[in-house]
Amino acid sequence: MSSQTVTFDTSDDAVVQCPYPHYKAMRDDAPVLELDGAMIGRSGERVFAVSRHEDVKRILHDPTTFSSQFGSSAAKPSPELRDRLREVYADGWPNVSTMLTEDPPSHTRYRRLVSMAFTPRRVSRLEPEIRRVCEELVDGFGGSPRVDFIDRFAAPLPVAAVATILQVPDTRRDDFRRWADSSVAAIGRIISDDERVGFERDIVEQQRYFVSELEARRTDPRDDFLTDLLNAELPAGDPDAGGVEGGPLDIPEMLSIIRQIQVAGSETTASLLSDLAVQLAQHPDEWEKLKADPTRAAKVVEEGLRWASPNQGLYRIVTEDTEIAGTPVPKGSTLWILYGSADHDDRVFDDPESFDPDRERLNSHIAFGHGIHFCLGAALARLEAVTAVKVLAERIDTLSVVDAESLRYGSSFILRGLEHLELDVTYR
Repeated sequence: MSSQTVTFDTSDDAVVQCPYPHYKAMRDDAPVLELDGAMIGRSGERVFAVSRHEDVKRILHDPTTFSSQFGSSAAKPSPELRDRLREVYADGWPNVSTMLTEDPPSHTRYRRLVSMAFTPRRVSRLEPEIRRVCEELVDGFGGSPRVDFIDRFAAPLPVAAVATILQVPDTRRDDFRRWADSSVAAIGRIISDDERVGFERDIVEQQRYFVSELEARRTDPRDDFLTDLLNAELPAGDPDAGGVEGGPLDIPEMLSIIRQIQVAGSETTASLLSDLAVQLAQHPDEWEKLKADPTRAAKVVEEGLRWASPNQGLYRIVTEDTEIAGTPVPKGSTLWILYGSADHDDRVFDDPESFDPDRERLNSHIAFGHGIHFCLGAALARLEAVTAVKVLAERIDTLSVVDAESLRYGSSFILRGLEHLELDVTYR
């Protein structure tokens, strides 16, 4: 097959449902494939999809040549839509670029400030609460032999975990889940203008809620993430700041960071849990091993991250003429770096389409990115998934997918996740 015959069409449902054969064709014959920018919401831009593990990793470790200032992952609005959105935004605060779409030194400042609040200690302290939530969710199955796994377990768990970090009370959990859904609704999806306006109204509603909470922390500080975020500061001359200085975050910056933590900790973790459930149901030998030895949960989760890669890839902007895998790429181009393809690259992973928690180089996956933009919420996602897998193995005896042939992934070409998953289960 020549590079001229390799195609990758995000509007093709067959590609969306199973991109892996297409990724392989790209890796083998067109590792840097030029796409129609309009297809992924980047009209008027030269766009190249990068599919090999070594190239993706190289790009992630070179923020000078490959900038993260790519803007939104949603399609660019028309002039008419911009006018409508401007009216919605008038009731909120500006959407500012922080960690995900910034380069050093600005990115360094944000990363260090957030790290002061989102500490490993704070994450590790969540384990008892996450276990409690997992057990309550399984109790909520009510002993039913058939379970809507996404609605009853995979989706509410990460929402509860992030809501706990952000101290969102139970009475606002439904709102919090709605805000999370609205925040990712336009990422990698084609939606109507009316839908876009509605989702942005939800985001402004979320902004107003968290501004109220942040202002409450000014007068009544607590031992929580929001208070720490409010007080985080890099004083001049701090030897641990790496030469980066910066006062406290302002309100728009804090709102951006809160939203990123919410998004990063909701849909992708729910998608990971759903794909893990499918793989464990379809590999009963792995399920039996896990029930017999819960310490395997960490390996099972890492293989799930590699196999599923819920974030299939993000963008970078090329800052100078360069070459990738022998292909010239001009300055100003957009790169779509495909984590999902990199994690199925047979140059790194033997038999990559199989689910094998005992494989070599298990931790070479790029599901959380790499380099300076390595996902800040990786420890939380791992804690949630490992705890969930352990609790399920303790409480569930057998599980099988109801009508596996009907499983469908959502239309997003960036956030890959099942739309619906029913399991037949028996209990221990």
